[in-house]
Amino acid sequence: MRIGFLVSILTLLLVALVGCERGAPAPNAAGHDHSKHDHSQHQAAAEKSNEPAGPSIETGSFLLAVAPSEGGYKIGKAGQVEIALEGRGEWHVNQEYPIRIDLKAAPGVALAKNELVKDDAKEFGETKVRFLAGVEPSAAGEHEVSCDVSFAMCTEENCILEKRTVAMQLKVE
Repeated sequence: MRIGFLVSILTLLLVALVGCERGAPAPNAAGHDHSKHDHSQHQAAAEKSNEPAGPSIETGSFLLAVAPSEGGYKIGKAGQVEIALEGRGEWHVNQEYPIRIDLKAAPGVALAKNELVKDDAKEFGETKVRFLAGVEPSAAGEHEVSCDVSFAMCTEENCILEKRTVAMQLKVE
């Protein structure tokens, strides 16, 4: 029991001394024993983040938004939706974490791709990441497009893994 306690203390000291280097990948939690402590707050936050928050979510560490990239959408005409992530304050986008966006659209809207990754980004920097998702409406009216976004935000000392969902209504003429 004492050895486990000492290992935990040494691990915490090492993490405190090393910190999160800019651009370093997020820690791998595969070997971490979650049964030893309470994650109910984290689980509640994760479950809450699965529900679309609307077209944007802003916290103390980031702004995530989905918005039309052009004036309007017409039946049979290809268009785009912009998904943007910006760091806030001392927080930056982790450049090594495999950012991913899973897209879903209501019937009446075809997606060019169902998944976007780092290589699909139109802009990829520490302060801002921007994607353009191709859409083609086939019916008039309002149609929801939702984006499940997995990413990591970091400071010099800490990295936080995030999975959030944003959604918008495409108004199609």
